[in-house]
Amino acid sequence: MKIQAYGTVTITVDTPTGKLKMKLSHIALAPTFFTNIVVLLRATDNDIYFNLGWNVLYCLATSETVYYIKQLGGHWALIYREPKNTLDLIT
Repeated sequence: MKIQAYGTVTITVDTPTGKLKMKLSHIALAPTFFTNIVVLLRATDNDIYFNLGWNVLYCLATSETVYYIKQLGGHWALIYREPKNTLDLIT
């Protein structure tokens, strides 16, 4: 897997109040990798924790749901888009 770039990205995620923008930093762009990975340690450093039973990220201090996540096989996603075709995964 080849990393093309490093930087910051803004994504749109589902929250209890609707869709909101979320800024992620220290991102590596690897276009051929099938999903993006969020490092849980970086989230917990910002008081955001993962509840796999409820499929949410939440603020520990307030117990407030921050983002909804979706289970996809053995991993969870903040956002997910079906590939247009299988060639998209290898090109």
